[in-house]
Amino acid sequence: MPLQLEITTPEGRVYQDTADEVVFMTKAGELTVLPGHIPLLTMLESGALHVVKQGKAQDLAVDVGFVRVMDDKVDVLTEAAINVEKIDADAAEQARKRAQEALEKARAQKDVDQAELDRLEAVSRFAIAQLLAKGRHRH
Repeated sequence: MPLQLEITTPEGRVYQDTADEVVFMTKAGELTVLPGHIPLLTMLESGALHVVKQGKAQDLAVDVGFVRVMDDKVDVLTEAAINVEKIDADAAEQARKRAQEALEKARAQKDVDQAELDRLEAVSRFAIAQLLAKGRHRH
């Protein structure tokens, strides 16, 4: 019996399908979920989420979040997610550069707005996650 995989962002459900295997990164390292996996709740690290269905692989770039595994259902709650095939690596690299530059400027200010810093860090982190998932990370 396959896994039921659902990925949800603040904008809504972005992915829903069955899978034979789901692989993602946690703070403790890479984790593979197969049918029959024990119940689990863990923090998701930004990067690639690898899905295998009937021998075909698909990768998505995900931001930080949480993963819950229960009764062959994998629920991923993340800040952002995108199919790797839809990633424009050049646009992601430009977004990363712009966010890094804006972060440096914001950190140099005396009255730093923490919410803006958090937003810029999230933009930079997700751009890096997209590049890593796409396999074209350049620093």
